[in-house]
Amino acid sequence: MAIDPLSLIPLFVVLTTNLNLKKTLTLSFLVFIITSSVLTFFSIFGNKFLLFMGVSINSFQIIGGVFLLFISYEMVFEKRIKRKKNAAEKILDENQIKNVAVFPVSIPLVAGPSAITLSVLISKNFNYSILDFYQKILPLIIILFLTSLIILFSNYIISLLNRTFLIILQKIFGLILGALSVEFITIGIKGIL
Repeated sequence: MAIDPLSLIPLFVVLTTNLNLKKTLTLSFLVFIITSSVLTFFSIFGNKFLLFMGVSINSFQIIGGVFLLFISYEMVFEKRIKRKKNAAEKILDENQIKNVAVFPVSIPLVAGPSAITLSVLISKNFNYSILDFYQKILPLIIILFLTSLIILFSNYIISLLNRTFLIILQKIFGLILGALSVEFITIGIKGIL
């Protein structure tokens, strides 16, 4: 999936280790509000936003597929974890929860280019109905809520789960994401031709 809370667990652990419960709860809540707002906006209005900017959905699918392909490569070969741990150490030095909740945790770590791309693709066929809300927006909100819970309980989760198990899950999701990225690129190219 474009939102990858499992690979973010080590980052969340590093991030929340020196934070008390109140600050961790604040961070978790802010990340949920920010990411839900951004991705819901792009899920509903993303296609119209692209039209306003003069970008075709096919071009966006191709570049989004390229981003997804790059992210899936990093997931399979564990490049993302190292980069995210470096970001987490910088966050701990700054110790500004509200600023950190916006950048880099909400954007781009949780709601990154791939999540925004998927949201824009959802908006392509969004009919502004209750059924579309339940089928397309609610699952996104649930995933973001679970991601926020993972932030809140990251230290507990890492103590329960074996590190090897998390790496295996990350590699599997990386392969699935890679296949999804190829689909996006193919569909985008077919749309242009």
